[in-house]
This record gives sequence, C-alpha cells and structure tokens, in this order.
Amino acid sequence: MTTTLVPSNSTPLERALDLTGAGAIAGLEQAADAIAGWKIVNPQPALAPWLTYEYGLGPLSPYVPNLYDLLDDGIRWERLRGTHAGMAMGLGFVGYSAEIVDPPARRLAWADYQLTFDRVRDDEADLVPIDGVARLSQPARSQFRRGVHGYDIPAVEASWTRTSACILGDDSGVHLPETGGLDGPKWSYGRSYPFAVTLSEAELTALGIWIPGDGSSGLRWADIQTPWSEITQTWAELGSPGTRNAQMAQTLAAFGAYVGFWRGDASLIGARRAKAIAQVGVVPAASEIFRLGGESLAPTTGGDRVYVEALTGFGDAAGEQVAEVGILCGAHHTNPAKPGALWIDAADLVTPQAAVARTPVSIALGRTVRERVTFLLDFE
Repeated sequence: MTTTLVPSNSTPLERALDLTGAGAIAGLEQAADAIAGWKIVNPQPALAPWLTYEYGLGPLSPYVPNLYDLLDDGIRWERLRGTHAGMAMGLGFVGYSAEIVDPPARRLAWADYQLTFDRVRDDEADLVPIDGVARLSQPARSQFRRGVHGYDIPAVEASWTRTSACILGDDSGVHLPETGGLDGPKWSYGRSYPFAVTLSEAELTALGIWIPGDGSSGLRWADIQTPWSEITQTWAELGSPGTRNAQMAQTLAAFGAYVGFWRGDASLIGARRAKAIAQVGVVPAASEIFRLGGESLAPTTGGDRVYVEALTGFGDAAGEQVAEVGILCGAHHTNPAKPGALWIDAADLVTPQAAVARTPVSIALGRTVRERVTFLLDFE
C-alpha cells in the first residue's frame, strides 16, 4: 500500500510514520481474513462447546456425540429442519432410516405423521433417541404419532360412507413411558420366523398318531387312529397311496396347539396360543392362498401337511431371550377361569403331550415387537 491519506499540511514526521505502518498492512490483511474462518475451518477442541452453543446445536448434541461431526453436519441439518430431508438426516444420526407417512389432508389430525422404518429397532433403548431426534427434525406444527416395521395394522377408516368419518378400533402398537407415554408415539414392530420341519417317528409316536408305512400304499384299517366319525376320506381314498400322511395331519390338526418358547438352558418361558393350525396342501400358483418355504399352499381337508402359526402379543415375556421354539399340542391354562388364554407363563401351563418340532432360534422378546412363528409340518 503506497497511497497516503495524510493531509497536505502534514509534517515530515507524520509522513514518515505513515510510510512505516504501510508495510505491515499486508500481514494484517491475512490475519483479518483468517478471523472470519478460524472457528469454522479447523476449530480448536476447547472452542467446540462454545460453537455448539452459538449455532444452537445443543438439543442435537445427545444424538451426535462427536462435536466435530455435530458442527459439520448439524449446521446443514438446521437448514433442513422441518422437511423430509431434515428428518432423513436426523434419523441418520442415530443409525436409522424411515419413510414418512402423512395422513390424508381431510383428517383432523392431518399433521400427525408415521415413520415406517427400514428394520425392527436393534434395541428397545434405541426408541428414546429415535423419538428425540424425530421431534427435533419435524416441523413445529407436526407430531410424531407412530413408528412401525413388519407389523402395521392401521385403524379402519369408514370415510365417505354413511358412518361418516368415524375410525373403528385403533392402530396397532404400544406407548412407552420412556417416549412420552400416551402423549408420545406408538411403536409397532413385527418379525417372522418360518420353519419347515419333518416330524420324526419318535415325535409322532409320543403324540399317539404314528401310522406305520412309507405312504406308497394304502392304509390298513387297524392302523388308522382317527375315529370313524371324523374320517373325511372315502373307502377308495383310504386304500390309495398318500392317505397315511393325510390321516396323521388330520389327527394332529385336531389337537389344537400352543407354540412354546424355551431359554438357552432348556427351561420353558411360556407359550402362545396358535392363531392357526390346519391341514394344508400344495395348490397351483394361480390359486395360492399363501407361500411358505417356496411353495404355494392352501388349507384343505385332504392336505398331507400341517400349518401352525402363532403371533406373540406386545410385551409377552418382555426381556426374555428365546433360544428354541416348538409346538405344544393340547396345552392349556391351569386356571379354569382362563381356558383360552393367549399367552401362558410356564408356571401356569399344562402340557399333556411332549413338545414336537423344537427348533433353535434367537429371539429377544420385547414390549414393542410381535414375533410371528410359523411351522410347516411334514411327516417322516
């Protein structure tokens, strides 16, 4: 800088001092430029907490423990808050991803949104940070109503009918005190565990339904365990190949069943009543009812296999770790006042027959997940 700003009547001393200071201006310019970026480009660790306060990132800090990540990503998140992109970024901080499902605009609760997650929560403790970061990322006028994956039974809406806009029942899920109780969101998760199991001769003998033979020929009258009044096949069908398995399937399906849950030390936790137990047969894909194990299946009285399904309730034996599942035929509650109880603890369970189809599994029972266990039983 060579231009002087001193007046024309300045003294020689004043002009000399002006020229002396002009040489240091270049260095001062660099320092002045650095002041604007020193807290953003590479802030010192001691400065990070103060910058977190300055940028208003304190509420987000519990979910992004690394202060440098918080400063880098938090500012971008602040610019996106209240949008779908902001919600996606916020959930990413706690390791999750979800689709936002908004209710129709006609609903009175049009701002109460649902999050459909990419997976079942890894741990029940994760629901607290999920709820917290969702509330921070949402628009001020919105409310987090429900988080789901794998088990989503919405309320029945009868809008545009004579019943007006009433809602029948309620959405699936449970409230947790850790995430606001009744004022917080519902959580509704579900997992499925399908198994195809061939019952052994020992298991079928223990149930009293074993019929000798390999199914290549018809049945002998003496081998049939089913009462005559319950047999649905004709004489010709009983004498044809393949009837053996159908007879055992018919008898087994008539028992009724609970699905049992065992710990790693083989002690029984409890059992859930089967919501379905029926004979099934293979059908053409065009007429399939459901698929299991890659096959198209449908209930049928002539089926040579048995389908068993149980769905635990929210909170059944929450906190227990299941190492094995199996089928308890004819099980029931010891309390005569609860003959049809859906979940029975081991202490209240009567098992007149040995468990069959016991299969290793790893299930962490919780308050927010319903576990669907299904068996497709074949016969040796």
